Amino acid sequence: MRARTPTPDYALIGHQESWEQISHLVHGLRAPDKPALGLQTLRETVPWIPPRAIVHSRNFSLASDPVDGVYIETFLTPDELAQGALRRGIQRVEEAIGVAVREGARIAALGGFTSILLEGRAERMPHPPGMALTTGNTLTAAFIAKGVERAMAMLRVPLEDATLLVIGATGDVGSACSRYFAPRVRRLLLAARRQDRLESLANALATAGSETRWTTDIRAVIPEADVVIAVASLGQAAIDLSTCRSDALVCDAGYPKNLHPPQVAGPLVFHGGMGCSLGGWTCDSPLLDRFYTFPAPFVGHGCLLEGMVLAMERRFEPFSQGRGNITPARMEEIYAIAGRHGLVPAPFFDHRGLWPKQPPMALTGGRSPASAELAAP
Repeated sequence: MRARTPTPDYALIGHQESWEQISHLVHGLRAPDKPALGLQTLRETVPWIPPRAIVHSRNFSLASDPVDGVYIETFLTPDELAQGALRRGIQRVEEAIGVAVREGARIAALGGFTSILLEGRAERMPHPPGMALTTGNTLTAAFIAKGVERAMAMLRVPLEDATLLVIGATGDVGSACSRYFAPRVRRLLLAARRQDRLESLANALATAGSETRWTTDIRAVIPEADVVIAVASLGQAAIDLSTCRSDALVCDAGYPKNLHPPQVAGPLVFHGGMGCSLGGWTCDSPLLDRFYTFPAPFVGHGCLLEGMVLAMERRFEPFSQGRGNITPARMEEIYAIAGRHGLVPAPFFDHRGLWPKQPPMALTGGRSPASAELAAP
């Protein structure tokens, strides 16, 4: 019989970005003697699986007592994301929030498309007064911004001389990054689908200091960029890097990923918006390692880690909610809180693995029995 898990302080609500990940998850849930399911069978059956709690964890802070969490899978499929099944997605998130309520969580963080679905709706979603909802977008934006700054410093390229392109600039994370970098770069390029939102954002940033230009034609501006931040709300990778400068720095922070990986030598790419826990965590099941793995230990998406950070800080509040409300000051606030508890930007990696040359990230302590040295080779 499985041991009873503690009542979680927080819940993480998410989905998988590929059928390969879903396959790992589903087969991890099935008995080992059951035959493997083919892709077509998965496509037919997974949409009928209701949201459920998958993994319970204990997470270790460098500054406070451990907190307990639960990951809730919505079972939203890549096909549904690509088709933009809004009503279906909202229904799934509502059901997942119901699971978080039954688990007893005091705050739920929304990952990937679940946060996009609830931008502007979170305060209206059914949940008890004692449980808060946060999209997690503020910590995601902070990890993106600090990652870009760190990478540019490592490459010895002055950010203040750079042209920076934000793809998906009018979304919640994209507009946050645009506000953050507007006074820090020479030229800011804003790209998104809707002209009215682009115009409004550009006008709001007009006095920030940098030259600002907006466009709905991403392909026209990619060759101009020294730095690209891709945070568009796409159901699947759809942006081509072939016209990007070979010496550019590209941060792909989409979930699912925004960019087709370059097939030949191209720009330097890292998966942004990711953080790692210096204190580490332990889980009640090995299942997490089957569908949520990265090239370094204790790495996770910033949107989900925001829930963990707020629980460690005992701030059970909707820190990130709505669209367009994230300021640089709020990014700095959640970044400082995260750092105090040992949640820092993840080492640089792309679809091939860790960057071969980057400063090591060594643990400074922590109480996790699972703690291990974090260092790039």
